Amino acid sequence: MTTVTRILSAQTTSQPELRSICKAMALVRADVWRRYGGLGTVGKNAAAIRKDITARCWYAQLPVDGTIRAETTKDVVNDLLTYKAAAVHKVRQAIARRTNDPDERKRLYALLKADQWLEDPYLHRNMRKHFRHGIAHCTNQFVVRSDKHSEQIVDGRLVVTIRIARQYGAAIRLTTNSNGKGVDLRGCNLRIIVKDDQLEIHYATEKAAGRPCGTQEVGVDKGYSEALTDSDGVRHGERFGGVLTRYSDQQAATGKARNKLHALEKKHREAGRTAKADRIRQHNLGRKKLNARRDRTQHHLRTIAYQAAHQVVDKAAVVASEDLTAPIKVKVQWRNYNRRMSGWAKSVLAQAIDEVCSQRGAVHVTVNAAYTSQMDSFTGLLEGRRVGDKFHRANGDVIQADFNAARNVKHRLHDPDIARFMPHREVLRILQSRSSGATERQEASVGRRKPRQRSADKSIAQL
Repeated sequence: MTTVTRILSAQTTSQPELRSICKAMALVRADVWRRYGGLGTVGKNAAAIRKDITARCWYAQLPVDGTIRAETTKDVVNDLLTYKAAAVHKVRQAIARRTNDPDERKRLYALLKADQWLEDPYLHRNMRKHFRHGIAHCTNQFVVRSDKHSEQIVDGRLVVTIRIARQYGAAIRLTTNSNGKGVDLRGCNLRIIVKDDQLEIHYATEKAAGRPCGTQEVGVDKGYSEALTDSDGVRHGERFGGVLTRYSDQQAATGKARNKLHALEKKHREAGRTAKADRIRQHNLGRKKLNARRDRTQHHLRTIAYQAAHQVVDKAAVVASEDLTAPIKVKVQWRNYNRRMSGWAKSVLAQAIDEVCSQRGAVHVTVNAAYTSQMDSFTGLLEGRRVGDKFHRANGDVIQADFNAARNVKHRLHDPDIARFMPHREVLRILQSRSSGATERQEASVGRRKPRQRSADKSIAQL
């Protein structure tokens, strides 16, 4: 069984009360991140941080039900420590690249695990690099404890009632768009997210195992025009690049128009026509439509990425992929995109492969990505060259570049010499030694054949 998050959409009849709670919880989120977003977490686990917050009574006077305040605080602390854990993972990778000495690795790993990284200058420097002091910008949500809500069906619709302390008002009733079939909120914390024109209720539930996976070993390479290309040469998610291109073109056109409006608003403000400048800002320079467009594009890309991952796992029991935090290929095209959007697109591909493999019982293995696009997958040697979406082999043949890279990713599964976190310079040294060895063997083979050819020529001459 896998835990997944489901979303219920609800009407916004109680929007004023909900926005008041969101405003108070936004203050809590921002303050917790300000106090504990950096060195404040050193040597402290989640329980210790929450105990410290409770003892200091910083938020006790907020006009919010105590259980909502406590659960939202717990959620903030968990987010903070998740961010820290991601930084620790990156530092572990840096340690693996830094040294091959097992004793030194063990020492650094032990300090990192014990949260004593301040004692070593190298760990301190790297943790500060990856664990920067965070700032909370989330202002539209709060968490309801599992025993503080109830559900019933009214006029064919599921109604969720949030019970709060009497001094903070009456219970809040949220009428959802669901008929309640297949929805079980018992024992679940609810995350209430208030958006501009809708309200969402997020809850966790158990999902049964998906359909079985395949039986093959498959390597995949992420691309631009398509989401994934596998080692059999099959492309998956071919609409991926088209969706991003349309989004980029729309953003560029909108940005040019908004720049003119920004200049006009600035001109009126400098001339003293403040009211007109304020109207331009209010009615023409908002973010509502831009955010809605971004959300639609993200939903579309997520759908394509998960469909592509399912198509790969339909035939694969083991899926090998390169480190999907590396830049997506065809870097020039990515210059046209908002960096946040391109980063999100890369991360959703990694998430799709991980989650689909987990749900369907397949194994996802991440391999070292160094030089997988520059090797000839048929010879295993560092020869040939990639030009755009084509790979030109040393013998003159031309094959699809992503297909070639996917084959190399698959071969890395069983490469005993190249480890996942091996530095790219070490990978290059290994590949160059293999190429030189192959050249020497070829020359030796040619040298052995030449005497036989001369003796044959001599025999022909004698005849």
